[in-house]
Amino acid sequence: MEIVIVGAGPIGCYTAQLLKKYGIKVRVIEEHKEVGRPVKCAGIVGRQVFEDTLIGISKSSVINQINGAFFFYKEDNFRIEREGVAYVIDREKFDKELSKGLNVECGRRLLEIEKRGKGYWLKTSSGDIFADIVIGADGAKSRVRKFMMSELGMLKENKEDDLKDGIKDGIKYYNGWQYRIRVEENFVPEKFAQVCMSEGIPFFIWTIPESEKIIRVGIISKNGRIKLNHFLAETKIKGEIIDKLAGIIPLGMITKTSDKNIAVVGDAACHIKPLTGGGIYYGLKAAEILVECIKENDLPEYDRRWKRKFGREIRFGLWARKVYEKLNKQETKNIFSLFKENEDLIEQAANFENHSVVFRKAFKRPKIFLGATKILGRNIRKIIS
Repeated sequence: MEIVIVGAGPIGCYTAQLLKKYGIKVRVIEEHKEVGRPVKCAGIVGRQVFEDTLIGISKSSVINQINGAFFFYKEDNFRIEREGVAYVIDREKFDKELSKGLNVECGRRLLEIEKRGKGYWLKTSSGDIFADIVIGADGAKSRVRKFMMSELGMLKENKEDDLKDGIKDGIKYYNGWQYRIRVEENFVPEKFAQVCMSEGIPFFIWTIPESEKIIRVGIISKNGRIKLNHFLAETKIKGEIIDKLAGIIPLGMITKTSDKNIAVVGDAACHIKPLTGGGIYYGLKAAEILVECIKENDLPEYDRRWKRKFGREIRFGLWARKVYEKLNKQETKNIFSLFKENEDLIEQAANFENHSVVFRKAFKRPKIFLGATKILGRNIRKIIS
């Protein structure tokens, strides 16, 4: 049996390592010239990435430990502390560590897929490959996903309203930007991230400390580079920009992510937290489920199993994101104030990977429930109707 994984990012490599562990032959192709580059990730992961995987992942890529975060809305702010809640990583090194021992065919780009009997012909920039099973770990604009959706008749005529909202085939794409800056003065506490809420930005602006002298500042938004430059000027962050990165973040819930002999995983399957845009942990856990189904010779079961494990969390995040993006200036301010008034609960309940936990616990407090209902009522009715 010939299994081909398209994409040698962390999820593609982790999937290959699992298959290798179980003695299953696998071939990995990657369009870029080397694993880990170009970097397209903020580079902060929850501690679960290193503590909750079937194959232990080396911490050699860890640059800094995060013990909490400051949350800002204009001049107002509050802080939560959670020791070791997350790690700042060297993403290139992280990917390369996961690829060790694998024979990754770099510089080999997938061009087209053709169904051949029970298998597939993969047309690539370096010749054709036959595969009994194809796994798409090829990112936000996955060619494997597009082929699979077409084969399953899932590519639909997009509604005008969907296209107006930037949604195509059930997926909404966001643009992320980040600068690495060598600062002239210590701008943030070395072990704390910063999250800045602002109206007109669908996510938030983040500041992640690598060390006392190097920070990462990023945003997910249209015209992100312009807004990021404006933020730097407004906050008077001064220093040398030593690196820039940009990436695409796909959010949605795909109707089907596997069929008899084909599946998608990671960003290709929208295994991403809708409230923050992070996806490594979900992708790793989905890869474990995918390999389990391959071992059982039941690939179609993969879609049902991963959705049962964390599909509800993604659906909740998509709903919460839709509500958040409809908030006006006053509602954004009121929501921030509600968070600040209950920072003790957030500090106790916040979960880096499962965001619904804090909301479920918060809504058990009558005062929070009533306050949130009052603030969000207009938007919730609009979404439900």
